[in-house]
Amino acid sequence: MNKKIFAMLLLVFFSTFFSWKVVGAQENFKVNYAGQVAVDSDLDGLTDQGEIQVFRTDPNKADTDGDSYGDGVEVLAGTDPLDAKLYPGTKPEETVAEQAPVTVVEVPVPWYISRASGLVSFFLLYLSIFLGLTLRIPLLRKIFLPIYSMKIHCWLSLQALLFAFVHAVALIFDKWLGFKLVDLFVPFASQYKPELTVYGILGFYLMIIMILTSYGRKLISQKVWRFVHFTNLVLYGVVFVHALYLGTDLKVELFRNIFILANAFLVFLMLYNLELRIVESIRLRKQKQEALNNSSV
Repeated sequence: MNKKIFAMLLLVFFSTFFSWKVVGAQENFKVNYAGQVAVDSDLDGLTDQGEIQVFRTDPNKADTDGDSYGDGVEVLAGTDPLDAKLYPGTKPEETVAEQAPVTVVEVPVPWYISRASGLVSFFLLYLSIFLGLTLRIPLLRKIFLPIYSMKIHCWLSLQALLFAFVHAVALIFDKWLGFKLVDLFVPFASQYKPELTVYGILGFYLMIIMILTSYGRKLISQKVWRFVHFTNLVLYGVVFVHALYLGTDLKVELFRNIFILANAFLVFLMLYNLELRIVESIRLRKQKQEALNNSSV
Protein backbone atom coordinates (compact mmCIF):
# COMPACT_ATOMS: atom_id res chain seq x y z
CA MET A 1 0.00 0.00 0.00
CA ASN A 2 2.73 2.46 1.03
CA LYS A 3 4.88 1.69 -1.99
CA LYS A 4 1.96 2.25 -4.37
CA ILE A 5 1.11 5.61 -2.80
CA PHE A 6 4.76 6.69 -2.86
CA ALA A 7 5.15 5.65 -6.50
CA MET A 8 2.01 7.58 -7.44
CA LEU A 9 3.29 10.72 -5.69
CA LEU A 10 6.66 10.47 -7.42
CA LEU A 11 4.91 10.11 -10.77
CA VAL A 12 2.80 13.23 -10.09
CA PHE A 13 5.87 15.18 -8.94
CA PHE A 14 8.13 14.36 -11.88
CA SER A 15 5.40 14.58 -14.53
CA THR A 16 4.55 18.05 -13.21
CA PHE A 17 8.20 19.08 -13.36
CA PHE A 18 8.89 17.82 -16.87
CA SER A 19 5.64 19.25 -18.23
CA TRP A 20 6.96 22.71 -17.32
CA LYS A 21 10.45 22.28 -18.78
CA VAL A 22 11.06 24.12 -22.09
CA VAL A 23 14.06 22.68 -23.89
CA GLY A 24 16.42 24.99 -25.83
CA ALA A 25 17.27 24.64 -29.49
CA GLN A 26 20.02 27.02 -30.57
CA GLU A 27 20.12 30.12 -28.37
CA ASN A 28 19.86 30.65 -24.61
CA PHE A 29 17.81 33.76 -23.85
CA LYS A 30 17.49 35.16 -20.34
CA VAL A 31 14.20 36.79 -19.42
CA ASN A 32 14.33 39.84 -17.18
CA TYR A 33 12.11 39.06 -14.19
CA ALA A 34 13.19 42.23 -12.34
CA GLY A 35 13.63 40.28 -9.11
CA GLN A 36 10.07 38.93 -9.15
CA VAL A 37 8.97 35.28 -8.96
CA ALA A 38 8.51 33.59 -12.34
CA VAL A 39 4.78 32.97 -12.78
CA ASP A 40 2.96 30.81 -15.34
CA SER A 41 -0.61 32.14 -15.03
CA ASP A 42 -2.13 30.05 -17.84
CA LEU A 43 -0.08 26.90 -17.05
CA ASP A 44 1.06 26.43 -20.65
CA GLY A 45 4.71 25.76 -19.74
CA LEU A 46 5.90 29.30 -20.54
CA THR A 47 6.41 31.92 -17.84
CA ASP A 48 4.40 35.14 -18.15
CA GLN A 49 7.47 37.28 -18.76
CA GLY A 50 8.77 34.73 -21.28
CA GLU A 51 5.53 35.01 -23.23
CA ILE A 52 5.60 38.81 -23.11
CA GLN A 53 9.30 39.37 -23.82
CA VAL A 54 10.12 36.48 -26.16
CA PHE A 55 7.17 34.68 -27.75
CA ARG A 56 4.68 37.60 -27.80
CA THR A 57 1.91 35.23 -26.74
CA ASP A 58 -0.89 35.92 -24.28
CA PRO A 59 0.27 35.09 -20.71
CA ASN A 60 -3.35 34.62 -19.62
CA LYS A 61 -4.31 32.27 -22.46
CA ALA A 62 -2.81 28.78 -22.74
CA ASP A 63 -3.53 28.57 -26.50
CA THR A 64 -3.01 32.03 -27.98
CA ASP A 65 -3.75 31.18 -31.61
CA GLY A 66 -6.69 28.88 -30.79
CA ASP A 67 -5.46 25.83 -32.70
CA SER A 68 -6.00 23.47 -29.71
CA TYR A 69 -2.25 23.20 -29.07
CA GLY A 70 -0.86 24.97 -26.00
CA ASP A 71 1.74 27.71 -26.48
CA GLY A 72 4.40 25.68 -24.64
CA VAL A 73 3.71 22.62 -26.80
CA GLU A 74 4.12 24.66 -29.98
CA VAL A 75 7.39 26.18 -28.77
CA LEU A 76 8.76 22.69 -28.07
CA ALA A 77 7.58 21.47 -31.47
CA GLY A 78 9.11 24.47 -33.25
CA THR A 79 5.79 25.79 -34.58
CA ASP A 80 4.45 29.32 -34.29
CA PRO A 81 2.12 29.73 -31.27
CA LEU A 82 0.71 32.87 -32.94
CA ASP A 83 -0.34 31.19 -36.21
CA ALA A 84 -3.37 28.87 -36.07
CA LYS A 85 -2.42 27.35 -39.46
CA LEU A 86 0.91 26.11 -38.12
CA TYR A 87 0.75 23.49 -35.40
CA PRO A 88 2.70 20.31 -34.49
CA GLY A 89 2.65 17.65 -37.20
CA THR A 90 1.43 19.82 -40.08
CA LYS A 91 4.34 22.08 -41.02
CA PRO A 92 6.40 20.95 -44.08
CA GLU A 93 10.11 20.28 -43.64
CA GLU A 94 11.08 23.11 -45.98
CA THR A 95 9.10 25.59 -43.87
CA VAL A 96 10.96 24.44 -40.79
CA ALA A 97 14.29 25.15 -42.47
CA GLU A 98 13.17 28.66 -43.38
CA GLN A 99 12.12 29.50 -39.86
CA ALA A 100 14.43 31.56 -37.65
CA PRO A 101 16.18 29.67 -34.85
CA VAL A 102 13.89 29.02 -31.89
CA THR A 103 14.62 31.36 -29.03
CA VAL A 104 14.50 29.63 -25.67
CA VAL A 105 13.69 30.98 -22.26
CA GLU A 106 16.02 29.91 -19.49
CA VAL A 107 13.76 27.78 -17.32
CA PRO A 108 13.89 28.43 -13.55
CA VAL A 109 14.16 24.73 -12.72
CA PRO A 110 14.70 25.15 -8.94
CA TRP A 111 11.60 27.30 -8.73
CA TYR A 112 9.51 24.69 -10.55
CA ILE A 113 10.85 21.97 -8.21
CA SER A 114 10.01 24.11 -5.19
CA ARG A 115 6.57 24.84 -6.60
CA ALA A 116 5.69 21.19 -7.29
CA SER A 117 7.13 19.81 -4.03
CA GLY A 118 5.26 22.45 -2.03
CA LEU A 119 1.96 21.38 -3.57
CA VAL A 120 2.67 17.70 -2.91
CA SER A 121 3.69 18.45 0.69
CA PHE A 122 0.47 20.33 1.40
CA PHE A 123 -1.63 17.58 -0.20
CA LEU A 124 0.01 14.92 1.98
CA LEU A 125 -0.48 17.02 5.11
CA TYR A 126 -4.12 17.58 4.15
CA LEU A 127 -4.63 13.85 3.61
CA SER A 128 -2.97 12.99 6.93
CA ILE A 129 -5.19 15.40 8.88
CA PHE A 130 -8.29 14.27 6.98
CA LEU A 131 -7.70 10.60 7.80
CA GLY A 132 -7.14 11.48 11.47
CA LEU A 133 -10.48 13.32 11.59
CA THR A 134 -12.44 10.51 9.93
CA LEU A 135 -11.81 8.19 12.88
CA ARG A 136 -14.05 10.29 15.15
CA ILE A 137 -16.90 10.89 12.69
CA PRO A 138 -19.21 7.82 12.59
CA LEU A 139 -20.20 8.02 8.91
CA LEU A 140 -16.66 8.60 7.63
CA ARG A 141 -15.22 6.09 10.07
CA LYS A 142 -17.06 3.26 8.35
CA ILE A 143 -15.62 4.29 4.98
CA PHE A 144 -11.99 5.07 5.86
CA LEU A 145 -11.28 2.81 8.84
CA PRO A 146 -10.35 -0.20 6.63
CA ILE A 147 -7.52 1.76 4.97
CA TYR A 148 -6.42 3.72 8.03
CA SER A 149 -3.63 2.83 10.43
CA MET A 150 -1.29 4.83 12.64
CA LYS A 151 1.58 3.60 10.46
CA ILE A 152 0.02 5.13 7.33
CA HIS A 153 -0.82 8.31 9.24
CA CYS A 154 2.80 8.71 10.38
CA TRP A 155 4.17 7.76 6.95
CA LEU A 156 2.07 10.42 5.21
CA SER A 157 3.24 13.04 7.69
CA LEU A 158 6.87 12.05 7.17
CA GLN A 159 6.56 12.29 3.38
CA ALA A 160 4.92 15.71 3.77
CA LEU A 161 7.94 16.84 5.80
CA LEU A 162 10.41 15.51 3.21
CA PHE A 163 8.63 17.30 0.35
CA ALA A 164 8.49 20.47 2.47
CA PHE A 165 12.26 20.21 2.92
CA VAL A 166 12.75 19.90 -0.85
CA HIS A 167 10.36 22.82 -1.32
CA ALA A 168 12.58 25.02 0.84
CA VAL A 169 16.06 23.86 -0.17
CA ALA A 170 15.32 24.10 -3.92
CA LEU A 171 14.97 27.87 -3.50
CA ILE A 172 18.66 28.16 -2.61
CA PHE A 173 19.48 27.32 -6.23
CA ASP A 174 17.03 29.84 -7.70
CA LYS A 175 19.18 32.67 -9.08
CA TRP A 176 16.31 35.15 -9.26
CA LEU A 177 15.08 34.95 -5.67
CA GLY A 178 18.53 34.63 -4.11
CA PHE A 179 17.54 32.69 -0.98
CA LYS A 180 20.24 31.64 1.46
CA LEU A 181 20.12 28.79 3.98
CA VAL A 182 19.48 31.17 6.86
CA ASP A 183 16.55 32.72 4.98
CA LEU A 184 14.81 29.35 4.82
CA PHE A 185 15.12 28.24 8.43
CA VAL A 186 15.31 31.43 10.51
CA PRO A 187 12.04 33.40 10.86
CA PHE A 188 12.09 36.93 9.37
CA ALA A 189 15.65 36.49 8.04
CA SER A 190 14.47 36.52 4.42
CA GLN A 191 14.11 39.80 2.54
CA TYR A 192 11.47 38.26 0.28
CA LYS A 193 8.04 38.75 1.88
CA PRO A 194 9.21 37.86 5.43
CA GLU A 195 5.69 38.24 6.82
CA LEU A 196 4.59 35.27 4.68
CA THR A 197 7.73 33.10 4.55
CA VAL A 198 7.70 32.98 8.37
CA TYR A 199 4.49 30.90 8.24
CA GLY A 200 6.23 28.30 6.10
CA ILE A 201 9.21 28.16 8.49
CA LEU A 202 7.00 27.77 11.57
CA GLY A 203 4.96 25.10 9.80
CA PHE A 204 8.13 23.16 8.96
CA TYR A 205 9.26 23.10 12.60
CA LEU A 206 5.79 22.13 13.83
CA MET A 207 5.77 19.24 11.36
CA ILE A 208 9.06 18.00 12.81
CA ILE A 209 7.59 18.08 16.33
CA MET A 210 4.45 16.23 15.19
CA ILE A 211 6.42 13.49 13.48
CA LEU A 212 8.89 12.99 16.33
CA THR A 213 6.06 12.65 18.86
CA SER A 214 4.14 10.32 16.54
CA TYR A 215 7.02 7.89 16.07
CA GLY A 216 7.99 8.24 19.74
CA ARG A 217 4.47 7.94 21.09
CA LYS A 218 5.37 5.00 23.31
CA LEU A 219 8.08 7.07 25.01
CA ILE A 220 5.83 9.94 26.14
CA SER A 221 2.65 10.14 28.20
CA GLN A 222 -0.78 10.13 26.59
CA LYS A 223 -1.52 13.63 27.92
CA VAL A 224 1.65 15.07 26.42
CA TRP A 225 0.97 13.36 23.11
CA ARG A 226 -2.60 14.71 22.98
CA PHE A 227 -1.49 18.23 23.86
CA VAL A 228 1.23 18.25 21.21
CA HIS A 229 -1.09 16.89 18.53
CA PHE A 230 -3.73 19.44 19.39
CA THR A 231 -1.29 21.96 17.88
CA ASN A 232 -2.06 20.29 14.54
CA LEU A 233 -4.63 23.07 14.22
CA VAL A 234 -1.85 25.66 14.49
CA LEU A 235 0.28 23.73 12.00
CA TYR A 236 -2.58 23.54 9.53
CA GLY A 237 -3.39 27.22 9.97
CA VAL A 238 0.12 28.57 9.31
CA VAL A 239 0.70 26.28 6.33
CA PHE A 240 -2.68 27.26 4.86
CA VAL A 241 -1.84 30.99 5.10
CA HIS A 242 1.63 30.38 3.63
CA ALA A 243 0.21 28.48 0.66
CA LEU A 244 -2.77 30.76 0.02
CA TYR A 245 -0.90 34.06 -0.04
CA LEU A 246 2.54 33.00 -1.27
CA GLY A 247 1.80 30.08 -3.60
CA THR A 248 2.05 31.17 -7.23
CA ASP A 249 -0.29 28.41 -8.47
CA LEU A 250 -3.07 29.83 -6.31
CA LYS A 251 -2.91 33.15 -8.13
CA VAL A 252 -5.01 31.44 -10.80
CA GLU A 253 -8.61 32.10 -9.74
CA LEU A 254 -9.91 28.60 -10.52
CA PHE A 255 -7.21 26.85 -8.51
CA ARG A 256 -7.53 29.37 -5.69
CA ASN A 257 -11.28 28.73 -5.41
CA ILE A 258 -10.80 24.95 -5.43
CA PHE A 259 -8.12 25.27 -2.76
CA ILE A 260 -10.34 27.41 -0.52
CA LEU A 261 -13.36 25.09 -0.91
CA ALA A 262 -11.30 21.97 -0.16
CA ASN A 263 -9.88 23.52 2.97
CA ALA A 264 -13.28 24.88 4.04
CA PHE A 265 -14.50 21.27 3.96
CA LEU A 266 -11.58 20.22 6.18
CA VAL A 267 -12.32 23.04 8.64
CA PHE A 268 -15.96 21.89 8.74
CA LEU A 269 -14.79 18.39 9.68
CA MET A 270 -12.57 19.86 12.41
CA LEU A 271 -15.46 21.84 13.91
CA TYR A 272 -17.81 18.85 13.70
CA ASN A 273 -15.18 16.66 15.33
CA LEU A 274 -14.81 19.23 18.13
CA GLU A 275 -18.57 19.26 18.65
CA LEU A 276 -18.63 15.46 18.93
CA ARG A 277 -15.87 15.59 21.54
CA ILE A 278 -17.73 18.19 23.60
CA VAL A 279 -20.98 16.21 23.47
CA GLU A 280 -19.15 13.02 24.45
CA SER A 281 -17.40 14.80 27.33
CA ILE A 282 -20.71 16.17 28.65
CA ARG A 283 -22.31 12.73 28.41
CA LEU A 284 -19.47 11.09 30.37
CA ARG A 285 -19.65 13.77 33.07
CA LYS A 286 -23.38 13.24 33.44
CA GLN A 287 -22.90 9.48 33.74
CA LYS A 288 -20.20 9.98 36.34
CA GLN A 289 -22.38 12.38 38.31
CA GLU A 290 -25.35 10.00 38.18
CA ALA A 291 -23.13 7.17 39.37
CA LEU A 292 -21.96 9.29 42.33
CA ASN A 293 -25.53 10.24 43.21
CA ASN A 294 -26.67 6.64 43.09
CA SER A 295 -23.79 5.48 45.24
CA SER A 296 -24.50 8.17 47.86
CA VAL A 297 -28.17 7.09 48.07
